[in-house]
Amino acid sequence: MGAQLPGSPGEGRLGVWTPGPMGRESPCLTAPERLRGVTMATPLLILLLTFALGSAAQDDQGDKSGDKIIDGVPCPGGSQPWQVALLKGSQLHCGGVLINEQWVLTAAHCMMNDRLVGGQKIKATRSFRHPGYSTQTHANDLMLVKLNGRAKLSSSVKKVNLPSRCDPPGTTCTVSGWGTTTSPDVTFPAKLMCTDIKLISPQDCKKVYKDLLGDSMLCAGIPNSSTNACNGDSGGPLMCKGTLQGLVSWGSFPCGQPNNPGVYTQVCKYVDWIKETMRRYR
Repeated sequence: MGAQLPGSPGEGRLGVWTPGPMGRESPCLTAPERLRGVTMATPLLILLLTFALGSAAQDDQGDKSGDKIIDGVPCPGGSQPWQVALLKGSQLHCGGVLINEQWVLTAAHCMMNDRLVGGQKIKATRSFRHPGYSTQTHANDLMLVKLNGRAKLSSSVKKVNLPSRCDPPGTTCTVSGWGTTTSPDVTFPAKLMCTDIKLISPQDCKKVYKDLLGDSMLCAGIPNSSTNACNGDSGGPLMCKGTLQGLVSWGSFPCGQPNNPGVYTQVCKYVDWIKETMRRYR
């Protein structure tokens, strides 16, 4: 059985986990059926995480919230070596994950025009949004970014394991990111944050999100808990038993409403597209 979702959803509205950091006056986009694509001309930086560097760039708000993603803790050193931070200028835009030395996987709604890789200073030349991505329903919310050079793999920078199957409801997973640790006000942490959550069955998740939940979306959370991803975590990994099962996509707003799980792109249903796209454009 999957995690149960007792009670009714919170009173907040639904929305995508917006690229961050967000200004206090506009903490989240509105409901998924009213979303618009994200396209900006500002250069995008991708920082390949190494724990020698320690943190992604943020704005001047600093870490005022203590140890939480929303109710998370700082990730143990070296535990998420595939984690990528997408930066706009010097500020966090989205999360991502290193698929191999030349490819990063992130959310389609993190789309921008120009890309660079910081940290290892590798230019990223092209991006490929899933052809079925919908700004109305937020279906197929994933995108591949190709690097112009090759990332140097090490003990602190590793490629992620793609899934060979879809994990069942009840599986314990870890979500990580540099997104805000408070909501609706935003507070971005100085360290990469992690939290453990469980996969929730589509039947239970649809009790909360009704027809907004598509067939290729995955829900995860903890019953009666505020633990969740939030703004700035978009595109980041949901890791289950050492494999990538989800990418942070959207959820309720404010973040962290008990019994309103986070919604993820279910990566196991896109492995063929990921591999074929990388093969075609290698």
